[in-house]
Amino acid sequence: MTREYNTVVAHFGAAAVPGRIEALEGGRGFMRVSLTEPLPEAGEGSEGVLEMHDGARFRVTVTERISGEGNELRMKLVGRG
Repeated sequence: MTREYNTVVAHFGAAAVPGRIEALEGGRGFMRVSLTEPLPEAGEGSEGVLEMHDGARFRVTVTERISGEGNELRMKLVGRG
């Protein structure tokens, strides 16, 4: 199944929430991801997997919650999933 470019599914624990990449930041593997709903399992320092629109999977670490609502996160890519 092909999804729209820049869409992702964030997998943290048993939760899987769709979202999109809003920005790539600084060229060191950081990105800002906005999710369609809050994901409490994705707190600062937690690790999960981002499944990209083309099915590729990458391990990520949450570095910051942006906006305080839990729907927008800054993440760092740490490897292939």
